[in-house]
Amino acid sequence: MLYKTGVEYGDYTMNHVLGCTHGCKFPCYAYMMKKRFKEIAGYEDWLEPRLVSNTLELLDKEIPRLKKRIQSVELCFTTDPFMCGYPEVAEMSVSAIRKLNAAGI
Repeated sequence: MLYKTGVEYGDYTMNHVLGCTHGCKFPCYAYMMKKRFKEIAGYEDWLEPRLVSNTLELLDKEIPRLKKRIQSVELCFTTDPFMCGYPEVAEMSVSAIRKLNAAGI
């Protein structure tokens, strides 16, 4: 769930949502990459965001192992972590933030 980024403004990131309702077709890098690697069937599939169902369990395993190395966690390089119309996405994002904060991250 947590992985090291290569960007100068971030340390670690997590992408706990696949898909995006915003519908940006060009140039949505995330959509193009997911399609290229056949992680989604097509554009309509991309428009229906899905959560990584075991996000919190994965964080429970990864936080103790990575805690000392993490300075910050960027949420969702590939989508909106507070997707309008999908309260379960926002709820999972807030739960993940709370879990990270409780660990001092």
